[in-house]
Amino acid sequence: MRFIFSRLSKRERYIVYISIAVIIAVFFDRLVLRQVMNRLNKLNSEILIHEKRLQRSLYIASQEEAISKEHERYTEYVKQTYSDEEEKSKLLSEIEKLARKSSVFLADIKPGPAKKAGPYKEYTVEIETESKISFLADFIYQLEQSPRLLRVKDFRLTPKTKGSETLEMRMTVTEILIMSGEAPPAGPL
Repeated sequence: MRFIFSRLSKRERYIVYISIAVIIAVFFDRLVLRQVMNRLNKLNSEILIHEKRLQRSLYIASQEEAISKEHERYTEYVKQTYSDEEEKSKLLSEIEKLARKSSVFLADIKPGPAKKAGPYKEYTVEIETESKISFLADFIYQLEQSPRLLRVKDFRLTPKTKGSETLEMRMTVTEILIMSGEAPPAGPL
């Protein structure tokens, strides 16, 4: 190799040295520098993601007291603390209270059996009512907005008599309670 370099002129040797330096720089760039830069970019994007998660977690942590109060407010309505009969009684009295508040006449109310679904119990009530459509709509709204987990599953409207403004409505109302002593599964209800 020395023999080849000794035959080159001074200018040719400089060109060879510069060419070797450029080739080494390109290899260094391709093999080392770009890999390091790609890794740094990936780490920077991961850092940004973790910073956003941390900001969201800090916001939630700052709201902990308000969330706890809200949780306690609703937990008292969704935990089963009484026997099935007492829970049915509480459910029926809630429905009667909301019917009076909405000026709806309850013609018939039939509690159904409690159904167990994992750590939850579902109580069902069949209701027959009579009233004007505006009062019935308010009654359904009051049921849905109750702090208890009451839901209107289905309903059927029929006029009481032909041409009458008074309607008869049959509906199914359900309530879901968490059974005492059992923890609910993770995730939303």
